[in-house]
Amino acid sequence: MQITILQNSDESLYKSIREGLQWAENLFLGVSYGSYGAFDLLNEYFINFLRSNGKLRALFDIEEFITEKKLIEELATIPGDSECKVFIRSGSGKSTLGLYHPKFYLFYDNENYRIIIGSSNFTLGGIKRNIECNLSIYGERDELFASFLSFFNELWTAESAINISNHGDLLDLYQSAFQQSIKSDETKVRRLQGLREKLTTEAAHIIQLKKVILNEEFAYLLGLLCANSKIDFEKRELTIYLQRGIANRGKSDEGFYYSPDISDYKISQYDAHKKDVERIIESLSLLIKNLGTKDEISMNHVGDFHFQIHIKFDKNSIIFEELEKSREFPERGKVIPFVPKSVLKSKSRNIVMSYLKGYCDLKSRITVSDGIYDTQKKIYGLLRMGISLPHDATEFIEKFLVLLNRIGIEKGVSATDPSRRTRENLIRIDVRSVPYELLGTHWRRIFLKDFVSYMKSRNAE
Repeated sequence: MQITILQNSDESLYKSIREGLQWAENLFLGVSYGSYGAFDLLNEYFINFLRSNGKLRALFDIEEFITEKKLIEELATIPGDSECKVFIRSGSGKSTLGLYHPKFYLFYDNENYRIIIGSSNFTLGGIKRNIECNLSIYGERDELFASFLSFFNELWTAESAINISNHGDLLDLYQSAFQQSIKSDETKVRRLQGLREKLTTEAAHIIQLKKVILNEEFAYLLGLLCANSKIDFEKRELTIYLQRGIANRGKSDEGFYYSPDISDYKISQYDAHKKDVERIIESLSLLIKNLGTKDEISMNHVGDFHFQIHIKFDKNSIIFEELEKSREFPERGKVIPFVPKSVLKSKSRNIVMSYLKGYCDLKSRITVSDGIYDTQKKIYGLLRMGISLPHDATEFIEKFLVLLNRIGIEKGVSATDPSRRTRENLIRIDVRSVPYELLGTHWRRIFLKDFVSYMKSRNAE
């Protein structure tokens, strides 16, 4: 184990963060405050880190109105395996929880880790300008690493940690408070207090929804169930399947997602779908934790690009009880895809979006084969997202299209005619019409960004 002091006077802190983004496979930021300037300083390294299939998780405080909205949005939407959450206590939570105030950067791969911990926030001052003092601990993964990882995971899954992807209203409220906090007129304190109360009220509402059975995570589970699963109520077991065919079959890049005409980004199907399954488990684990059940979840790699997620429900599982009492699932066997009544009746855009996301995470694809190729110009002119639906499922397709319409997807949508198909049906959507969160997996987001760049460069010729 190597322990060193990192300072800004010799740029050792900045250099250590930069180097970490070059060798690590994971970066977990548990930092109170952040600014876009700090990200912009390291922009190139973050992009390369994510394009190398790195995993980024960032958690910032927003109660003190210091972290910039632009940074939160950037880390939540940057192409790659990146997620950003904000930590904000509800009114009742403030009596039991202190202010979120850690400052640590955890880099690691399969063998080694580096933890940077000390006084530096993720701001320009924190990593470049201020007089700061931090410790770097570097070595092979050990008990200390396991403790830090466990600590971050506890923060990441805490009820006060909110993923802002589906909560734009909360971020808009925060921006109003943030702008007010930097003013200096005499009514600042009174205005800021009112905005603070609105912000914590909205946070309390979001936190409370996590504990209601039909929440976003449960709707996501319903989407997974309806996409590809088997259930056994007698054994209290559920198995979710992720299965993919071989990409680029018969070519030199067989088994890889790679389209050199459009992008230099390349990832093996195994790595891509292993990450997919890990993210699915992360979402389901949040559901289990928020509802206080003792259900057990595990992953199994069957072979090639076939993974299974297995859930063993506890005897007192509220999740199991809700599935059972809905009477929409078979007692035992494969679940036939359908749109649950609770989702169809829901007036919540987030519930509908979460169900669609669960289904699409298992049954959608974005590849150049779904694009439209202009033979004369020899360029791709359109990239589409293809959603697979079962053969002879007219009612399901109609309801699925209704849900897409309810989240604002109306243009650029086409569906195959079930009466004319002898195999699976497809709904195809112009990717430009697809909400960012519905794109799902990180590598698709990278590919989409490259496709946009490709289109701009070809049109300019």
